Formats: sequence, structure tokens, C-alpha cells
Amino acid sequence: MSQSIVVPPLGGTETPLTVSMWFVRVGDAVAVGDRVVEILAPGMTFDVSAPGHGTVTEITTREGATVAVGDVLGKIADGADAN
Repeated sequence: MSQSIVVPPLGGTETPLTVSMWFVRVGDAVAVGDRVVEILAPGMTFDVSAPGHGTVTEITTREGATVAVGDVLGKIADGADAN
């Protein structure tokens, strides 16, 4: 089963958000809570954490892209699905 990496609610921040930097690549193993991507808002920086254990199988949003809360940034496959 795969899980989506999504832009989480950021304390009422409704301003445009930008994907700043990915800390992982497709094929990297991650654990719950590992930081996977950095999001920028005017005057703030947020790290998005992995929602589960597994392997990054897809990065759907490139660095520099504008995103909103709830947007899917990538996918992580559980260990059994990653192979």
C-alpha cells in the first residue's frame, strides 16, 4: 500500500507555499517522521515529514513549484510494495 506525502495544515497559513528543497530521492528508504521536503511560506519554513515507513516511489512536485495545503507532493510505498 502506498501513502501520499501531502502539504499539511500549517496553522492557518493560506498564503502561497513553495516547495523549497527535497531531502529524499526516488528509491530512498524513509521512516515515519523523517523530514522529506521543505516548504516555504512568506517569512516561514516548514518541513514535511514522511507519513509512514517505506520507499519513496514518486516525487510529483518539483522544487520551486507553488503548492497549497492538501496537495500531494509524492508517494511512499510500504516495504512489501516497494519491491
